[in-house]
Parts: sequence; C-alpha cells; structure tokens
Amino acid sequence: MKQFILFTLFTVGLSMLVNAQTPDTTQRAPKFSPAQRAARQLKMMEKQLHLTEDQVLQMQVILINETVAMDSLRNNPSGDRRSTGRTRRGILQEADSKIAALLTDEQKPLYQQWKEQQRQRMMERRKGAQSTQAADAEQEPA
Repeated sequence: MKQFILFTLFTVGLSMLVNAQTPDTTQRAPKFSPAQRAARQLKMMEKQLHLTEDQVLQMQVILINETVAMDSLRNNPSGDRRSTGRTRRGILQEADSKIAALLTDEQKPLYQQWKEQQRQRMMERRKGAQSTQAADAEQEPA
C-alpha cells in the first residue's frame, strides 16, 4: 500500500513537471506564411473596397511583396531598432502608395477607412497584450 501511494505521488509529480515545461501557446496567434497573410489581407480588402478582378491581381502582387519584405525584416533583425523602424515604415509607405495609385477615387476613402480600422484593431491587441503582461508581472513572486 505504501509503495502504491509513493508511486501515485511520483506519477502525479512527474506529470505536473512535464506540463510545467510545455510552453503556453493559448494566447499566441498562429504563424502564417507571408503568402497566407497577403491572401487573408487581400480577401478583406477585396470585400471592403469592392475591387475589380484586375485590381485584385495587381493588389496580390503588391501585398505579397510587402509581406515578404516585412517577414524578412522580422526574421533578420539588424539589432538597431531605429533603422529597422525606418525600413519598416519605408516598406509600408511604398506599398501604400502603390495601393493608392491602383484604387479609384471612390475606393480611396474606403481604403483610408479600412486602414484606420486595422490600426484600431492593432491598438486593441497591444492594449490587451500589455494588460496581460502587467497581470502576469503582478502574479509572479518577487
């Protein structure tokens, strides 16, 4: 009986150790390839901006180039946050100007509206992540 209890305690303890070692992936967004991210973004833009077939094809090229460049920047950081930020802004501005040149006058206000919605969503996610990090920091013992 004593051995059974010890074995049970050992098994429970071991399972707790194994579970403690696995990373918590419940709050992380799934990683998508640049092509998947571009396709998802294109689908949203096509729906909101009412793009023509020709615009969809041209937009697809622009978005894939943008996401590949951003992914490359993300995966190969220079270490200098300022230059990385400048490069990132340059990539986004170049894609934005190409998109603006592609859109009709009726679509441009819709595009600005879409960009603002995306910015708001990003801010909400950042606030949520910051509050989660703050709560985690408060729970950790000093």
